[in-house]
Amino acid sequence: MRRWFRRIGSLVLLAGLLWLWALGDRLFPPETLSGSVVRVRDGDTLDLDGATIRLAGIDAPEYHQNCKDAGGTPWPCGRVARAQLESWSTSGRIRCELTAEDRYGRKIGRCASTLQADLGEAMVRAGLALSPALRGESPYADAEADAREAKRGLWQGEFDLPADWRAQHLLAPQVDEGA
Repeated sequence: MRRWFRRIGSLVLLAGLLWLWALGDRLFPPETLSGSVVRVRDGDTLDLDGATIRLAGIDAPEYHQNCKDAGGTPWPCGRVARAQLESWSTSGRIRCELTAEDRYGRKIGRCASTLQADLGEAMVRAGLALSPALRGESPYADAEADAREAKRGLWQGEFDLPADWRAQHLLAPQVDEGA
């Protein structure tokens, strides 16, 4: 009889855990931050009322990074990426759903502004950021394919992957000048 009660108890516990897992975000919503952007650091990082937030699912050129257009002429893709994110994020309030924190203490999240429902997707669609595959999945793969096909932004010519550029320029300033 005790064995039977133990099995029933285990099944009830398992059912409860499955129920909690299924409800997920409804019971435990992700942390959110809302406020005004104080500063845009580069094409994928901004300061929002005291917190540094890196846009989830994208990698934009570093502020000092240059790319080449279709004719091989260098252009300041990192500065252009920052300027675009700045134009979409500084005109009103931002709301970010935070998903994690990186090793540098930055919060990682998906952010929306009054001008763009998803700033990360907008940057990728404009061709000013990449959507690297995370765990085999690229969150903005369709937006990146659209930008590549239309030759927008980075895709108009040649560029170093932002991660490769960072590795080659370890001494490059991490903070922009004049922001």
